[in-house]
Formats: sequence, structure tokens, C-alpha cells
Amino acid sequence: MSSDLRMGARFLWDLRRYLERTLTLSEAEAQIRAQIRDRETAFLQVMRQGIFDHGPSPYRKLMAYYHISYKDVAEWVRESGVEGALGMLYDAGVYLTLDQFKGRAPIERPSFRITTESSDFDSPILTSYFTAETGGSGGSPRRIRVDLGILAYEAAYNLIAARRLGQETEPYLIWRPIPPAAAGLKDVLRRSKAGLPIDRWFSQTDPRFMRDRQAAFTGMVVRTARLWGAKAALPEHAPLERADIIARWMAEQTAAGRPAHASMSASSGVRVCTAAQELGLDISGSLFRLGGEPHTAAKAQILAEAGAKSVNHYSMSELGRVGLTCGQPEALDQVHLVTDKLALIQRPPPGWQEDEGVSAIYLTTLLPMMPKIMLNVETGDQGVVEERHCGCPWSELGMTTCIHTIRSYEKLTTEGMHFTGADLMRLVEVVLPQRFGGDPSDYQLVEEEIDGIARVSLLVSPRVGDVDEAAVIETATQTLASRNAGAGMMAEIWQQARTLRVERREPYATNSAKIQPLHVRRGGD
Repeated sequence: MSSDLRMGARFLWDLRRYLERTLTLSEAEAQIRAQIRDRETAFLQVMRQGIFDHGPSPYRKLMAYYHISYKDVAEWVRESGVEGALGMLYDAGVYLTLDQFKGRAPIERPSFRITTESSDFDSPILTSYFTAETGGSGGSPRRIRVDLGILAYEAAYNLIAARRLGQETEPYLIWRPIPPAAAGLKDVLRRSKAGLPIDRWFSQTDPRFMRDRQAAFTGMVVRTARLWGAKAALPEHAPLERADIIARWMAEQTAAGRPAHASMSASSGVRVCTAAQELGLDISGSLFRLGGEPHTAAKAQILAEAGAKSVNHYSMSELGRVGLTCGQPEALDQVHLVTDKLALIQRPPPGWQEDEGVSAIYLTTLLPMMPKIMLNVETGDQGVVEERHCGCPWSELGMTTCIHTIRSYEKLTTEGMHFTGADLMRLVEVVLPQRFGGDPSDYQLVEEEIDGIARVSLLVSPRVGDVDEAAVIETATQTLASRNAGAGMMAEIWQQARTLRVERREPYATNSAKIQPLHVRRGGD
């Protein structure tokens, strides 16, 4: 408790300095150009300070196992660039699965095994930060460090999007939970640094000031930011079933001739547009910036029918922005990889065969102020990666690597929340068979999109016999939600959305006859 209080007090004190002056457009663009120009130097700085000179680093131990030195890495970068060096490191065995990075699975190689916690991957370079728990679940609370340095850096993305893509004058709203989910509060802080307003912040979870420590801290951060000039709204409660609250406010802005710009998960955007149509509300001209789950054609169609436009970013809790919406997209969800702060390679995920058609995205951090250090970390996502000079602001700044058709192959990503492989495996291979009978091959979670909303079916093989479906749902929800505060928050949102249902059928198998804990059902399934 005393440690949290000291950290919170320090963060609030540093917030004043953070907000003393706002970022200018010329500074934002110069910052990105300089970082892209110097990305090899920045990568090697992270490798030295965050890995090779940091004794507890799991990456350092993995490097030592493979007899790889800093000098080796520097030579590979000189010869082949950052991505070339990362490919060599991967081929040598230096990479992590998503569950290993989250501290949920040991890092294992022949005659090598270490167990880790999520905090083992915290950057040792940070100075001022607050912590929040992500929306996923895990073996121990997964706290992420949010540094004001990286928020100040990422404010450049907000400012450039506002000025160069014409989003500066629109009224802006957020419909995202307060901490322990960090996305909403980080959005407030980034926009405040960029001098951009947050007109309304609606939270699916109860933001009452004294409800708990996280709510109290959120209130203090926003009030402090307002004291130092930020135009930031305090969060208001709007549960998932009350999408009409958001739709009515957006209709008021349209009626006033200033259609709103809204930030929320893709499923939440569908709910708002559906509510607007059911109530006969005009939200035409509104812009939805979606995230947290795939932006699909079905979702985009529902938003278009309400007269709204939709774009998406690609983000991760530990990294912030990963991809920025393209100003001249050829694909619906096309984004520009933020190559100023991240590097990407693609390889088949561990345990998958090349003929199964999954080319996983592995990410590496390049900036010293990143809250986590990632080195060839599997994200649980796949996508089409290509070089593209489209002429939009991001391309002009040098971000020419684009990604589209971004989909998860091992994460449940629904209502902007997610669970990952280790959690799903424990549920389907241990908990459900022990409680209801059968074996691990009799259960599977299936994600699909129905009328623009992501739904999750829990497949139970008919071989298991009669089961109480309500008990199956309750067991699954309690199991996935029992890990930490972030998981409990996610469970609350899933319960609001009635996301989970039971389906009696045989689980889906891969081309190599494996039954994975998660299957993503497409139209042809």
C-alpha cells in the first residue's frame, strides 16, 4: 500500500512537468523522422542497457545459453539491419511465446529452463510511471508500467492524426473502462499532451471516485491534468447494455453540426450504431476509431448503415500503438507499423507447421522508454505484412511497412478484452473435463462474428453426455475471471454482453489433426 501511494504521488507530481507545455506538430513530425533515421542506434541501446547490462533479464540468460554477445548482435545489425539481425536471433533460438512473455509458461530449450514473471520484462530504464493491470488473465496479476515518457512520445501520433487527417475539431469521446484497464487513461494522457480535448469519457465499469483505489487514482489523475490545463472529462458510468447513452450524445453533436470522433472497441462501436438506428437517432458523419479486436467488413457495414465512418489502430497493452490507421487504405483494417518504435518479423508460431498457414507476428521494442522490453515476442496475431508507399502522412514520415487482415490465432479477443493460450488450455484441458467429464479433446472455445458482434461458443462434444449448460458457462467464466482484477473487470463486461454460450458439437481440428484450445470460425466452417 505504501509503495503504491509513493508511486502514485510521484506520478501526479511528474504529471505537472509532463503537461507544462503541449507538443507542436513540427516537433511531432521531427521526432518520428529522427527516430526512424536512428532506429538501429536505438535498438542497440535497448539491447545493451535493457538486456546485456541488466543481470536479471531473461533475454540475457537466453543469449548466454546460445553464446550470443552484444558484439555479435551489433555486427548483425551493421551487416543486415534491425530486422535482419532479429531474423538471425530467431533462427538461433532467441524468441518468446506470448505466454512466456506474460510469465505464464517457462522458457524452455534443450538443457535450459527458467521460470519468469511478467515483471521480469519491465524496462530497467524507466523513471516515472504508474501501473495498471491489463484486460487479460494470468497466473499472477499482470501489471504493466505506463511511463510518461512513452505517453509523451506517442502523443505525436495523436497530434499528427488530428492535424493531418482532419480530426482536430471534432468533439471527442471515449467509451472504455477505467483502470485496471489502461487504454482509456492512456488515451486521456496522450491527447492532453497533444493539446487535444476529451469531451466525454464513458466507462463500462463503475468509475465512482471512491469505489476502489484504481477509481480513486483515475479521478486524481484527471483532476490533476485539468488543474494544469488539460481539457479532460472525468469518467462517467455507461454499462455495455446502455449504448444508447453514447448514441444520444453523438446524435446531439451531429445535430449541432459537429459530428463526434469516438474511441472504443469494435463491438462497442457496433452497439452504439445499432442503438442509434433502433432509436431513430442521426449520428451521420461520426468517426469511430476502433481497437481491441478485429475490424471486419461486417462491423464496418453496420457502422456505415448508421452513416458513420470507421478506422482502426492496432495496439497491445504492453506496447501502446503498434499500427496507425492508413490515410489511403487498400484494405479495411490497413495500418502502418510504427517502425520508429517497433520492429517486426514473421515466422510460424512454435508448435505450428508451415502448411497450417499461420505466419505469426513477432515484435521487438526499439525505444528505451518503452514500459516493457520485447525481443522477438510472439503476439498471438497474424496478418498480411507488406511495404507500401501510399502517400498518407505516415508513409511520408517513413512508416512504409503496412499490416492488414490482422487476426488472432490463439487469443480470444472479444468486447476489446482478451484471454490467451495458457488460460484457454487450462480451461479446456483441465477444469472442464474434471468438472463435467470427457477429456481435453472434447472441449474447445470458438470465436466468431454474428451481426458485427464477436461471440464465443464453448464447444462440448456430444460424447460427454448430458451437461448443465448454465453450469458450464458459469464454470468457464469464473475460471477465466479468477486470476486478478483485470480478469474480473473483463468478466463483468462479458457478462454484460452475454458473450459466452454452449454449443454441442465436435471441436474443430487443424490440417494436422490437432485440436487447439481456440478456433476462429469463418464463414465456410
